[in-house]
Amino acid sequence: MLENIQILVSQLLVMFLLMAVGYACFRLKYLNNVGAGQMSLILTRIVSSCVIIESFQREFDPSLVIALLEAAGCAIFAMGLSIVISHLLFRADGPHKNFADKRMCVVFTNCGFMALPLLDALYGSYGLFLGSAFIAVNNVLLWSYGVSQLCRDTTPTQKIRNAVLNPGVVSVAIALIIFLTSFELPTIPATCISYLASLNTPVAMIILGAFLAQCDLRSCFQDKQVYFVTALRLLILPLITMAFFLLLPLDSILRNAMLISAAAPVAMVCSMFGQVYGTDYLFSTRTVAVSTIFSSLTIPFIIALSSLIGG
Repeated sequence: MLENIQILVSQLLVMFLLMAVGYACFRLKYLNNVGAGQMSLILTRIVSSCVIIESFQREFDPSLVIALLEAAGCAIFAMGLSIVISHLLFRADGPHKNFADKRMCVVFTNCGFMALPLLDALYGSYGLFLGSAFIAVNNVLLWSYGVSQLCRDTTPTQKIRNAVLNPGVVSVAIALIIFLTSFELPTIPATCISYLASLNTPVAMIILGAFLAQCDLRSCFQDKQVYFVTALRLLILPLITMAFFLLLPLDSILRNAMLISAAAPVAMVCSMFGQVYGTDYLFSTRTVAVSTIFSSLTIPFIIALSSLIGG
């Protein structure tokens, strides 16, 4: 257990140093908002897809199919719990005018940018394999439930199309075909995918650093609602999720991999989507910044507690 926590903390320190590089690049005007947005597009559309495809490039094993289904079930529970709690706390007819943005911040985690590098450091390609299940569930809900929260005019047809035709789900579908057929990619395309996948951690952290550089951190830490949503996202929901996972006969690696994804900070996409749909994206921006900073403490705590109780 101690060794895994040391690896986790070391990886978090590396990631925050990479964020500092992104922060400095933005402040020194080596990188601007447009450039960060373009890098984010490359990361979410290409690099993350390559990470998932590479992690599925393995010999077919029925036990891995079972593990993947269990991971998907865990992801559905974790995100379903977040949706229920967010709807109870932030009602459409309640005092929160920005209820949709708060729901988004509670439900959607940075399971790609933050969780995948940690899973890679702790569990290698197997961790990425399991993490892809959380990403698939996250993307289906993001483009269906998430969009419907921010844009009330979304039709059922648009919800279905958005849920199915998005980079995360498409890349998982391709990866599943490769895995189930035991298809081995030729050397040249496999090497290309591997090179692109290796960009995930540094590019993601540089983008996050540039994103934080655009925030007024002083105002972020003065908003009490930001603390409340951050506490829900980083501590309360992960602890409830952990308690449920510990009741199930889950493999410890699978349990911790899902907990890391479920305990990740608020997803940057909450702010991006809020800006696109004209909601209170500044609140989401502040919450992303604060939750990202505090996650360096809460993620090791959650995993240490899970390992201590569940082995």
